[in-house]
Amino acid sequence: MRHDFSLNQTSRSGRPRRPIEIAMTPMIDVIFLLLVFFLATSSFQTVERMLPSGVSSLPESGGGDVEPPAEPTEDVIDQVVVKLALAGDTVRATVNDRELSDPSMLQAELLAISSIKADVPVIIAPEPNVRIAVAVRAYDDARLAGLARVYMAVHSGN
Repeated sequence: MRHDFSLNQTSRSGRPRRPIEIAMTPMIDVIFLLLVFFLATSSFQTVERMLPSGVSSLPESGGGDVEPPAEPTEDVIDQVVVKLALAGDTVRATVNDRELSDPSMLQAELLAISSIKADVPVIIAPEPNVRIAVAVRAYDDARLAGLARVYMAVHSGN
């Protein structure tokens, strides 16, 4: 018994085969629907750690001579950076590189800033060894002061 594996254009019954036609219209419709679905479900928001802030643009340690940024006046406040650090067992808070004598004064300081400019972005930058409860309390103080644009800074794992 011989088998012929040649590619002839006849079916088993001996009739000629019809060529296979691929319908492109339904395929294009499906691709279009997938495109619309992905566009509708995308959020197009900037990832928070990609937002520009004074914390993210700090120079690497050991860098060259870098001049400190000019102190903001009451007329022009671009952003407020609240840094939280541990000094022994107590938390040290600085607002735009100006150290507060007592961390409980943070809400009063933020309230004064919100009376000048309420839509200023506030960036809370806790050091990695600061407890999250302290950072959340600073966030709450900023929100209670009437500041709506409050962000948490993310430290890279370097």
